[in-house]
Amino acid sequence: MTDYNTNWHLDTQLIHEDRSARSRYQTGTPTVQPIHASTTYIHESCEALDQAFSGKTPDGDAAFVYARQGNPNAQTLEDALARAERGVGAITFGSGMAAINAALITAGLTSGTKILASKDLYGPSIGLLQAHYIPNGVEVVLKDLCVPEVGAIIREEQPDVVYLETISNPLVKIADLDAISAAAQEVGAITVIDSTFATPYLIRPLEHGFDLVVHSTTKYISGHGDSTGGAVISSKNSLMGNLRTNANLLGAMLSPFEAHLTMRGLRTLALRMERHCGNANQVAAFLSEHPAVECVHFPSLASHPQHELAERLIGQGRYGGLLSFELKEQSQEAVYRFMNRLQLCLPATSLGDVFSLVSYPPMSSHRTLSDKERRNLGINPGCIRLSVGIEHIDDILSDLDQALRG
Repeated sequence: MTDYNTNWHLDTQLIHEDRSARSRYQTGTPTVQPIHASTTYIHESCEALDQAFSGKTPDGDAAFVYARQGNPNAQTLEDALARAERGVGAITFGSGMAAINAALITAGLTSGTKILASKDLYGPSIGLLQAHYIPNGVEVVLKDLCVPEVGAIIREEQPDVVYLETISNPLVKIADLDAISAAAQEVGAITVIDSTFATPYLIRPLEHGFDLVVHSTTKYISGHGDSTGGAVISSKNSLMGNLRTNANLLGAMLSPFEAHLTMRGLRTLALRMERHCGNANQVAAFLSEHPAVECVHFPSLASHPQHELAERLIGQGRYGGLLSFELKEQSQEAVYRFMNRLQLCLPATSLGDVFSLVSYPPMSSHRTLSDKERRNLGINPGCIRLSVGIEHIDDILSDLDQALRG
């Protein structure tokens, strides 16, 4: 039986990613890779053990010595993510934040270097830059990187690293990946992009010239709200060695149990994303006409500032499963009344699950910012983030409507 066909479509590829990792027994071969819950690995000789410390067998297959340096379940997931993103390799981590930190270190962010980062980054990502990198001598410049003149901004700033998100949180702004990567290459900057919201189902940033792609696999890739993890995928072999070394030293490895759950989620990513995207399109259209809603932030709408860019980069009527909207009554009290009335949609700080999840950015993702700082980012007191799940669309719309009219 052939283990893998590189000509398969992404939908098929994700389902059959662990075929080559199946352990073969005389009693039968399981269709799903077993969980390898071992902290250390024995080899047939000291010479073989010595070779295994390099991470590869003489035949080039993955070799394992100690769990902090990797495990078979994580390796299978890494291979799957690298293929899905069209990268040369991937490393998994215990959380998305650990993956971000490892990616920035691998990009060369050290004392005396300069990073140009999107001002629309996830709140804790900005917190990481401010709390850890600035005190250690890194110059951090925050700019709006979702503007037409982004190339000129990069050329003017001359950064060593450019860091942004494919789709921003919570205003769902889209970045011009081609313009950013072209300008970064001109100035010799390493590009790091968090593509958690997009997933390889919507877009593959490495194909647009980016160096490192980051995912919080906790979100859409795992997709069931039961596992936490992160991943970094590289477009260059020259970065992979440093990335693995940094992962080992940081000790933020992904456990075999979490890798197993994430791999399970990855199999249905394409199917779930199709439903997420379709539902989100209908929710955005519904909310944009609702009398209690001031505005909706979602690229499917012609009113969105990057609507045409999203059409060019992604297309096929797919814009992801996350949107935000603002109540006409711009207050925390109005938001809390709305969220407390929800029956189907769950108030939670995560996203990308099969469930529809609602969060309030001033309470969660941008909690550490002042009201003025949030307003400067365009996050008003009536802003609500909605991660549209895969429930029946009529039930989602009915729940939103009754909560908005309450």
